[in-house]
Amino acid sequence: MKSRTVGVLGQGGGQLGRMMAVPAALLDLDIIFLDVGEHTPAKQVFAPKHPDKAHINGSFSDPAMVRELAHKVDVLTVEIEHVNVDMLERVEGIVPLGVHPSPSTIRIIQDKFLQKKHLQSHGCPVSDFMAVEPTAQSIEAAAATFGLPLMLKSKTLAYDGRGNYALRELSQIPDALSALKNRPLYAEKWVQFSVEISVMVVRSTSGEVRSYPVVETVHKDNICHLVFAPLRSHDPRVPERARFIAENAVKSLSGAGVFGVEMFLLSDGKYNISQ
Repeated sequence: MKSRTVGVLGQGGGQLGRMMAVPAALLDLDIIFLDVGEHTPAKQVFAPKHPDKAHINGSFSDPAMVRELAHKVDVLTVEIEHVNVDMLERVEGIVPLGVHPSPSTIRIIQDKFLQKKHLQSHGCPVSDFMAVEPTAQSIEAAAATFGLPLMLKSKTLAYDGRGNYALRELSQIPDALSALKNRPLYAEKWVQFSVEISVMVVRSTSGEVRSYPVVETVHKDNICHLVFAPLRSHDPRVPERARFIAENAVKSLSGAGVFGVEMFLLSDGKYNISQ
């Protein structure tokens, strides 16, 4: 059986690419990374086996580069959701085994407000939320509905806490609008959580879903600082419920891939998917 070639739209340091490269080599897969720079970390970890499988030096937002990669691979995937979904839809027919996750799934994940609506429509637990305009009047109306503190979030280009603003007083609204740079926003009701949980879920092309053991994450300045594996809980129902919720969330999407589902365990024992 011929070795398959995986194309990866990379991102800067290529941290996820490095994680993919080692198991890919063990599975006798070829990987072609599209990323800016000749010697990015992922490209250094995985050396091309053949000249025609050389990594591509270019931006994953460049349509010409994406099309070049699509013509060289059997399956195409991404390291991060901040990609050109329209371009991925256009090259889907070029790639024999398709683009995964599905561009439609990536489009949902790109817009956190759309993602919340999608999860809510599929019965997944999420905190109360509402769309707001980037104006003081609209944010004040959200605060009147949900109370303070209030979490303001950017719908798009939000990552590792970027695009989030914890509004504790109405006097902070000008600072919030400045920090969020007039992006499309939504507001989320503040939740009191006891533990932040992450579950890695794998979905196959046939829709089969499996999850890894649940971990506890501790964040510092909105960046993951510590990970406790397994989750520190003496109650087996907690990780069981977390995995059930995470797997159901991924089942609602389409296309194969590895998904990280983050959620809060609330002080009342309930769960809310945060990302």
